[in-house]
Amino acid sequence: MELRNLKTFQSAAKLLNFTKAAKQLNFSQPTVTAQIRSLEKEMGYPLFFRIGNQTYLTAHGEIVKKYTDQLFSILEKMESDLQEKSQLASKLVIAASETFCTHYFPPIIRQFLTTQPDIGIKLVSCTSDKVIDGINNNSFDIGIISGSYTKSGITNVVISEKEDLVLIVSKELYSKHSTEELLERFPFIKYEIVGPFEQQMNNYLQETGITPRKVVESSSLEAVKSAVMNAIGVGLISRNLVKKELASRQLYEILLNKRPIQIQTSLIIATHKLGDPKTMQLIRLIEQNWTTIH
Repeated sequence: MELRNLKTFQSAAKLLNFTKAAKQLNFSQPTVTAQIRSLEKEMGYPLFFRIGNQTYLTAHGEIVKKYTDQLFSILEKMESDLQEKSQLASKLVIAASETFCTHYFPPIIRQFLTTQPDIGIKLVSCTSDKVIDGINNNSFDIGIISGSYTKSGITNVVISEKEDLVLIVSKELYSKHSTEELLERFPFIKYEIVGPFEQQMNNYLQETGITPRKVVESSSLEAVKSAVMNAIGVGLISRNLVKKELASRQLYEILLNKRPIQIQTSLIIATHKLGDPKTMQLIRLIEQNWTTIH
């Protein structure tokens, strides 16, 4: 049974006029008549009858119209879904912390777009727990988190095994106060986050015996860095984020003779999305470049 014959029948059944159906379909009237006759022969039932100049559907024709309308409605929905999927495939949504979005992704995206200029990129800045939520509910295509995440249907790729965290203070405070005074008198500027990063910070405070009089929390590592630079207090932050300031002596590391604080950084993605070659190309660029960007 050919779809073109069913489509011709649908139009003729709606208009109940072969001449108008031919005009609508951009066919000749003999073509419409031939396709209707072919369909009737295949089904073994007449689908139309005429009384005078008026055309009507037979009882069998009414049944065929009912299911033909349903069939083409489903086909139209299929075409719409395919088009929507194609449009979605032309954009990748990446979610990561503000620091990763600001410092890590610009060079990676620039390199990716040299070979994939037609792919749109959307960067979403949010904390690791929100990244995980977005990957689980399919809002994001690729997520970058501190630590790792294990769940059926989600692939976790470690892209940085050992990212150092350092306790820092401004040049102004460092030159005027001892380590003990810095830790006892000034606020601890804390990155507000849920997950392994927060656990590492809490473990560090416990191991070093630091009991700050006041904690100032921020959901942005950039804000933590800015607060420390402005001599508000001391902060715990990724070494990569303050390499230049440490080298230029704008910031100083507070050394407490404790083991290095290190945390993994992982890329997470719904496993079924790994079949897309453009997504895989971007993932490979992230893996290859992540630890060399700074």
